[in-house]
Amino acid sequence: MKKIAILLSLAAFILTLASCGGPEADAKKMVSKIEKYTEVAKAAAEDKKIDDAEIEQLKKLGEELDAFEKEMDTKYKDDKEGKEAMEKYMEDNKADLEGIYEEFFSAMMALYECEGSDKLD
Repeated sequence: MKKIAILLSLAAFILTLASCGGPEADAKKMVSKIEKYTEVAKAAAEDKKIDDAEIEQLKKLGEELDAFEKEMDTKYKDDKEGKEAMEKYMEDNKADLEGIYEEFFSAMMALYECEGSDKLD
């Protein structure tokens, strides 16, 4: 459950990037990290069992996402131009990003329906 809380807070951060800022390159990097996590989560949940290797990979990707989030918070805390660039990127790619976030959340939730999900914290 702790992992769900962390991932949900990460997703909330991503959703608020439109108002909190960041340049387009960093937005694309964050989306890429989310897509990678989603890909691994979907593959891990496919057989309804999560093995130790999958857990370690998911943990590593989750930590990378968290670290990147913290880096972006610090980097763009007072960057008005960065915020405006992020808002434009988010607006221009709204439909695609909504699909990415939806797939991310679905993949996360699927993990918790698997045997071994108790090891995800």
